[in-house]
Amino acid sequence: MSRLRINRPARDWIELLPSESPPPAGAGSSAAGGPARLPRVVPAWLVAAALLLACAACAAATSWWQHRSRVIEVTSRVRPSYSAGPDAAGCPILLRCRVIADPSQPLATAARRLFPDATVLSSLSVVESGSGRTVQTTIVLRAPSGLEVSASAQCVPGAGPITGRAASLPATGPAQADFVVAGAPGCSVAVSAQIPRAAPVPLARLRQLARDPQAQLNP
Repeated sequence: MSRLRINRPARDWIELLPSESPPPAGAGSSAAGGPARLPRVVPAWLVAAALLLACAACAAATSWWQHRSRVIEVTSRVRPSYSAGPDAAGCPILLRCRVIADPSQPLATAARRLFPDATVLSSLSVVESGSGRTVQTTIVLRAPSGLEVSASAQCVPGAGPITGRAASLPATGPAQADFVVAGAPGCSVAVSAQIPRAAPVPLARLRQLARDPQAQLNP
């Protein structure tokens, strides 16, 4: 009888335990009968390494932002500088000019004298609006043989000396001539020509036009 009193409380305790639910349909026998999986423990050194990497990334981002802010502040204070060269119309930077048809310039007169049978395609002058001084003059001519000559005289205030240039040419075309004769600092006369095939190269006349001292503009 004493055995029955001891076993009865034990039997009651066993009945209070939750019964295991059956495995879900389709689950393997190993999942139903295998041991329960314990939660994975992350090592402390791995957590510390992740924290160090996050701190380093924050520090790098802060340093980059501060450097970017300094660069923007410096560049915003840079003032633009203007060269003394002419713009696309031939007017020197920071000056106001007007373009006029002017076949009476010495350069145009010399070109028509050296190539009397040529047709004048263009003859223009760039004049400073304030002083009326000519800063550039150009003329373009075309001869019956197909020869095309372009000459320009230019004088830019404040510009440095101009380097001269001369090209060696054959006796007949096709060829391209290119001459630059320097005058006063910032002033020069440039002459170029397109010589078609089998046409004679007027080397002497091209050189004479480029070297004409009357064609140079005054600074």
